[in-house]
Amino acid sequence: MYQQERMDEIMKILKENHYVTVDYLVKEIKYSPASIRRDLVLLEKQGLITRSYGGVAYKDANSSPFRFRQHSMKSAKNAIAKKAASLVQNGDIIFLDGSSTIQYMGQFLLEKKGITVITCNMLLADFLSEHGINTYCTGGRVVEYPGILGGEYMFMSLENFKVDIAFYSSHAIDSKGQILFINEHGVRRQKAIRNCARKQAYLCGSDKFNGDGGFVALSLSEVDYFVSDAQLPEELKQKFQSTTFLCTK
Repeated sequence: MYQQERMDEIMKILKENHYVTVDYLVKEIKYSPASIRRDLVLLEKQGLITRSYGGVAYKDANSSPFRFRQHSMKSAKNAIAKKAASLVQNGDIIFLDGSSTIQYMGQFLLEKKGITVITCNMLLADFLSEHGINTYCTGGRVVEYPGILGGEYMFMSLENFKVDIAFYSSHAIDSKGQILFINEHGVRRQKAIRNCARKQAYLCGSDKFNGDGGFVALSLSEVDYFVSDAQLPEELKQKFQSTTFLCTK
């Protein structure tokens, strides 16, 4: 098989799956890891794919898969998660959404005493319950592999909870301080979270600043805590003085 044929096959696989590991491509195409990696380097230079931590995503996909996002900006997400976890007090009831940044919060919650966690992330629920944290999984339809829940049953489930603080992320934040989600599902999920939470903490990596596409769900005026690895412009912070801005740097 010539290199162009391999590259065509890689693109065919990615268009069907959006995200795969390098090991998966090696097994499917039956070529050496070195050959596949050379093909991926060329495809990335052509702007067709994005590589990260042993995996590859189709760049034209509407959103990067969870496992790909989980390994992008890993250090920044880890720091954001640690800072966010410091907002949790012993005995709190909290909600954690299914974002990749909040996935990192689990390890920082293990030292908390008497907390209860509600989450739509089955992997995170499994991790927390295994370590003795009182944990509820919202239920609902799996909307993103490997275990992020959503849909009507998830929305209905949140109506049964009242939490001290809800932690969530989004697709982006624009230059006006509006929080954007990639689809209507994100907007509905945010409304359900807002209705069940006494306080809200929005976790936002610096790569999400100044977004210009998506659905507006709320603005920073409705957020109690903004947690990021970088500072927003001072004029934007002054505009939303009721929001507490926490930076990891």
